[in-house]
Amino acid sequence: MSKLSRIRLPAALLSLLLLRLIAPVHAQQTDCGAQLAVDHAFSSGATWSMCIAVEESHGLTVRSVRYRAPGDSLRPVIAEAHLGQLLLHYHDSRAPIAQIQPSLQPPRSAEATDIISMNDNSCDGTRLNVSGHAAAVCSRVSDNRILAKYAQRPAIQSQKLELSSAFQRETLSWTSSFTFTEDGQIRPGLSLSGRAALTNQDPEHAQAIPADTEALTRATLLANWRMVFELDTPTADRVEQFDFPLDTTAGNRRPMQVRTLTSETLLQVERENFRGWRIVDASGAGYYLDPANSGFSFSNTGMEWAQSDGAVTVFQACERHAWLNSGETEPGNSASRTTGCGESLDDFIDGDPLQGNQPVLWYSLSRTLDPSIEDWPVLRDVSLQFDLTPFDWTAASPFEVND
Repeated sequence: MSKLSRIRLPAALLSLLLLRLIAPVHAQQTDCGAQLAVDHAFSSGATWSMCIAVEESHGLTVRSVRYRAPGDSLRPVIAEAHLGQLLLHYHDSRAPIAQIQPSLQPPRSAEATDIISMNDNSCDGTRLNVSGHAAAVCSRVSDNRILAKYAQRPAIQSQKLELSSAFQRETLSWTSSFTFTEDGQIRPGLSLSGRAALTNQDPEHAQAIPADTEALTRATLLANWRMVFELDTPTADRVEQFDFPLDTTAGNRRPMQVRTLTSETLLQVERENFRGWRIVDASGAGYYLDPANSGFSFSNTGMEWAQSDGAVTVFQACERHAWLNSGETEPGNSASRTTGCGESLDDFIDGDPLQGNQPVLWYSLSRTLDPSIEDWPVLRDVSLQFDLTPFDWTAASPFEVND
């Protein structure tokens, strides 16, 4: 039995008896002030509603994210989510290069921005003007994974809404995305493209592609996301850690062990225990993060947070980036800079209790960039993403089956 089947999967969102309703439901308009409101209703009646902004430091930010299952009310999910940091560590260098440096990337004019405008090649959906940037966000709706498959019926396909924006760092292009599926899943993602410009003649750190050109330097990439949860009711959410250790004395079973995290802490993936984390509201509604695709680690003796796979902290408005944090609570407002906020995620973790406070989940993924012939002269897209899976949002499946 898989570990997910042991976590009391609800019929509400993961049941195999899923079918779209015929009549579409129009999304409720979101009041986002100066930010852009995005409201999308699927044909089943499932709805996502949120505010989005594009920031010079890290690109796309989603705020006030709410989800409505068919026939249910529109309920809050995430207060704010965005990239927390990007590290690019070339193998011939001692220190990584931060791609997100808020203090060095103040608000700029449209002519001097690092935000990349979407075009026909980069966006096959709708291009949105956000935060004074023309065509800064690509919005597209496409087919998602199968919702249900019956022996005597065609498979039922779900859909997804994907929002993405891109920004430039020297010759590299970084695209940040958030995908929201019809059945309530959230999928943060990142892709890297552009041209690899750093070369090196040392074969220990680089590879010639092709053989008669300058060798491209190998590198390690670490991407970190910051997610401020605000689930369902005003009651503070809690964070639980799930482990499934192998019990050889009980027929090689994996009994589930659940521990509520009580204070700010770094998180570490334990693959042999199938470890994962759930953020859950007092109502029972929650999201589960399964780090199944976390197959690499990042090593740097000067950054404890980067060697971990994530962290849980108590919400502080100025703690927005895992490293080189600017202490700025409102993007673009220099008057809101604060002191004593800390420069990195290591500083944020100071033992504050999680009980009764709004939790912030930081999660990291790492990959090795080893150049090959396909990366010359333009890099193949390097993609990182993970799933946040919903639990117990409704008492029964909101996707009815009509015989």
